[in-house]
Amino acid sequence: MNVRFTIPWKIGVGFGVFIITVAFLFFLTRQTLSESREISSRIDEVYAPSIELLESLSSELTYSRVLIKHWAAVQSRPDVMEKTLLLRLMNDKVPLQLERLDYIAKEWDTADQRSLDSLQNAVSRLFIVYNQITRLLPDFDSYSNPNSIMAVDYLFLEGEGIDKCTTEVESRVIRLLARQRTHLGTSSQEMNNLGDRLRLFAGNIALVVLFLGIFIAFSVSRSIVKPISELKRTLLYLGKGIYPRGTVAVTSDEIGDMAFAVNRLVDGLKKTREFSSQVGGGNFEASYSPLSEDDELGYALLKMRDDLAANERLLERKVEERTNEVVQQKEEIERQKERVMELYKDLTDSINYAKRIQQTILPTREYILEMFPDSFVFFKPRDIVSGDFYWFKNGGRKKYVAAVDCTGHGVPGAFMSLVGYNALNHVTKVFTRPAQVLNHLNRLASETLRSEARDMHLTDGMDLAFLSFDSETLEMEYAGAHNPVYVVRNKEMIVIDPDKFSIGSFMQGEREFTNHTIQLEQGDAVYIFSDGYVDQFGGPKGKKFLKKQFRELLLELSHLPMAEQGIQINERLIAWKKMYDQVDDILVLGIRI
Repeated sequence: MNVRFTIPWKIGVGFGVFIITVAFLFFLTRQTLSESREISSRIDEVYAPSIELLESLSSELTYSRVLIKHWAAVQSRPDVMEKTLLLRLMNDKVPLQLERLDYIAKEWDTADQRSLDSLQNAVSRLFIVYNQITRLLPDFDSYSNPNSIMAVDYLFLEGEGIDKCTTEVESRVIRLLARQRTHLGTSSQEMNNLGDRLRLFAGNIALVVLFLGIFIAFSVSRSIVKPISELKRTLLYLGKGIYPRGTVAVTSDEIGDMAFAVNRLVDGLKKTREFSSQVGGGNFEASYSPLSEDDELGYALLKMRDDLAANERLLERKVEERTNEVVQQKEEIERQKERVMELYKDLTDSINYAKRIQQTILPTREYILEMFPDSFVFFKPRDIVSGDFYWFKNGGRKKYVAAVDCTGHGVPGAFMSLVGYNALNHVTKVFTRPAQVLNHLNRLASETLRSEARDMHLTDGMDLAFLSFDSETLEMEYAGAHNPVYVVRNKEMIVIDPDKFSIGSFMQGEREFTNHTIQLEQGDAVYIFSDGYVDQFGGPKGKKFLKKQFRELLLELSHLPMAEQGIQINERLIAWKKMYDQVDDILVLGIRI
């Protein structure tokens, strides 16, 4: 029996081997990826949340120690913020975190679960000591009881009470964190090993596939390249409109069948050339007889002659349909554009509403003039809402003013300004000396911005100048965080420099702000401001305005009424920046004594 080693058989064998190889690679890859998913799921659902909760619990317990020391050391009412925060930590936050840890610990090994039980017991013992202190000092008057104070002092002795319990809690948290981090590191290493194994499998099998493909290509090409070259030459002639003089040799495989078909094609094309030329020239009455009943080309030519007009009309309809589609797409684009504009308007309206909310915290012009009849406030936010704000408070004989520059501008700066405004109002209910106000404002800002994000390296804070005026003695007190105060007297400027650190940039006790006392005289002009004006780019060389030029401007305008000075400051800014964009929020306050 004569068996032909056909081209499909050759290609089929080659592709069969190739498919088996690829299937084997797919199996190994799928198995490796399945193992990788299991490890990744354990990392994401067990180890990473466990570490996060343990770190958060450690932070909360450290903060609770600060709060219990404040409870014991500072005589205060039960409703002060520090005591409320401590009770919330003991009753809500820490129990909730322990409950979440207990839920996740179901996936831990037995040793870690026992460690968690020990940690929960240690926290309970620590909170029992806290409760003893809160019961010994429940109210303001209890601090006068020497027995209670002695009992509390004993609980704070080194190696006793709080120190002992805190040491135990911290050591257990550290051990649990170390264990979970070890698990996390081990799982990550397993992930890396699986990745290396996957790369090894892929690389080796890829080499096999490469060499196998080269071998198959070489074997098949030897048997088909030469006859294919002859077919190519004939088809290239036909492609150029040239009928070949000879015929293609016919072999015993599929290429031979192709050669036979090409030879017949050449003959058929010669017979149909004339008819095709006539039909192509528009002679739809030309006659033609197909070569055989199976001559699809011949029948196609006859059908082409009859259907050419219909095809032309069909093409016209398609062009019209495509035109309609383009019109519809254009309309859809217009609708989408309108939707985008609506969304943009909604966003702008929301920010404008936020501006109205922010403006409610700013004192009115009438309130400011009632305190300081000859004064101005030049306030120019860079965006719709601002990170700068001004603050006035009338304490009768004492009057207080602040110019505050919060981190950022726009919406982030506006959020910071609300935090700063509330903190300033809260602090000035108790403290009035500027340095005291800034010290306690720094404490509140540090606790608010960093108490629950110690590892995020936040740099949010505030720069400000805070003034206190005695309306009878004309004595002014000042404290500043980066922002100075200028006093102009008889065309001469007195500069009182601030402390070179911001509100919220350090923890309480690390440093303190300086309180300055200045004796003012009638007619003195006092200026405080943010850094937006001096940092504005402009002028002929596109540089910053800078402090020196700003001081010269204030000296030049100091003899004018304060309202006129505010107008002139605005006009100078417009003339300076010209085509340059405003780079920051701008705030300048002027007060005539």
